[in-house]
Amino acid sequence: MGTAFVAGRFYPRHNQPAQMAAADAQAGERVLLVAVGDYLERSQMVLIELTNANPKGSMDITAEQERAGDLVTETRLYRQTAARTGDTRITGVLDELERVLVDITHAPSNMTPGQLEELRQRLEAEGILFKIRVLGSNVRNQEVAAPPRQTL
Repeated sequence: MGTAFVAGRFYPRHNQPAQMAAADAQAGERVLLVAVGDYLERSQMVLIELTNANPKGSMDITAEQERAGDLVTETRLYRQTAARTGDTRITGVLDELERVLVDITHAPSNMTPGQLEELRQRLEAEGILFKIRVLGSNVRNQEVAAPPRQTL
């Protein structure tokens, strides 16, 4: 019985590495989808707060700038991961979003109503909020449709 056990342990199993690689790829994609979905919601909140602001005078956006700065770091990580997995759709939107977040981070901390209006017009012209909503919806749909991880 000991010989059979040892032989079974070292007998080559051709399908197992391929199955494990496929399961790891699926798990990695699901983790990316969940993380990107959460990230897109947080990014959208920062942009919505700025676009919906209607100050009478200058507005302090320090808190939004700090959140945007934190999101820039995440953007780069998710964009690189999406690029490695070949997801050009996510990569493209994250690239556009990163530029907007970097600009917000480097904007004056006290924005005048005119500067806020310029930002609103830019966001509207680029359609970044719309793109984030569509991508977020697609990501959530993929999360739901993704098959559960199979145990080997």
